[in-house]
Amino acid sequence: DNLYLRAKLLASARSFFVERHVLEVETPTLSKYAVTEPNIQSLKTHIDESAYYLQTSPEYFMKRLLAAGAPDIYQISKAFRASEYGVNHNPEFTLVEWYRHQFDLQQMMSETADFVRVLLETQLDDEQAVYVRYFDAMRQALGVDVQQCSYTELLMIAQKNGLQTKGSLSIDQLYDFIFSTIVVASFSPKIITVVYHYPASQASLAKLSVDNSMVADRFEVFVGNKELANGFVELTDADEQVERFKRDQQLRENLGLVEVDIDEKFIAALRHGLPACAGVAVGLDRVAMLVAGSSSISEMLSFSWSQV
Repeated sequence: DNLYLRAKLLASARSFFVERHVLEVETPTLSKYAVTEPNIQSLKTHIDESAYYLQTSPEYFMKRLLAAGAPDIYQISKAFRASEYGVNHNPEFTLVEWYRHQFDLQQMMSETADFVRVLLETQLDDEQAVYVRYFDAMRQALGVDVQQCSYTELLMIAQKNGLQTKGSLSIDQLYDFIFSTIVVASFSPKIITVVYHYPASQASLAKLSVDNSMVADRFEVFVGNKELANGFVELTDADEQVERFKRDQQLRENLGLVEVDIDEKFIAALRHGLPACAGVAVGLDRVAMLVAGSSSISEMLSFSWSQV
């Protein structure tokens, strides 16, 4: 039954983009570069003694296509991330990722909500998505403005909700823990919730808001406590992107993570000229979980991680 369900979701996804005249593309799964983000670890392999990485997302390659003149594009592809395994995670998973020329944040959020609604069909009570800013969602769930909280106050909130750590955490790590354990739990399982304007410090590839440089034009889409999508208005400034990558590298060093080189081919594409655009990636396996009413991602795969 789940094989049929996945086939239906794939067909619905492609129909969605055909109706909107978005071109389907394919990009390499292997690259000479990994992502610099400290919270994402790439899987490494070797070909003829040269190191390659399985892509954590087709993002860099798709943006290189846009910089080379491609129109609106989408891709349904496998992605890979090391050390991600659980009821909602699998090291190998399926992404639906797309990019739209000249889309602003609201347009991209709205289209993503439409896409999720099409795939979920009758799983939702309300056709209208709920849009809420990141810090407003925190305040609604906690009853306090976390931006006004001290580090000690944030740490106490996190510890009361299960945080256990022997090392020091950054403000962003505390925000992330509180958001993922408390805030997301407050979202309705029958309504699409779109959270936007994440802190600028949590936006490695997103453009900062023109109205408030403290937040980024980044959003995530949830149904209940399941994050289904992550998207943003794309940063097109190559120099700023290099500086962000360098900060990532420093964070990786501070955390004792494997050193990762900056993807020079991606930066070259930005310097050539990435047009104004917005993009998003949707986790198809998690959407399938909701449609099937499943509590484990492994049930939605043709072969679970333990079977490969």
